[in-house]
Amino acid sequence: MRTKEVTQVIENYRPHKGFYDLTERPKTLTKIEYAKLIKVQEYLSWQEGNKEYLMEYEPVQWQKMKELSADYEAIVLEHWI
Repeated sequence: MRTKEVTQVIENYRPHKGFYDLTERPKTLTKIEYAKLIKVQEYLSWQEGNKEYLMEYEPVQWQKMKELSADYEAIVLEHWI
């Protein structure tokens, strides 16, 4: 990610319902790491709308989404809580 993209991702962040509010960047994450985590949250939030479809027709993709979600949650727990 380039500096301009990192800045844009951070500035455009809006909390997603049902997800942890990442508005404040912890000092333990670099701006790049923080922006990447925001992008993961946005992706997971978007995929939430496809949950039923993935579970029924794309079980391998659904499993990958669960793994990504677990990794995301572990990072949030480590740096925010």
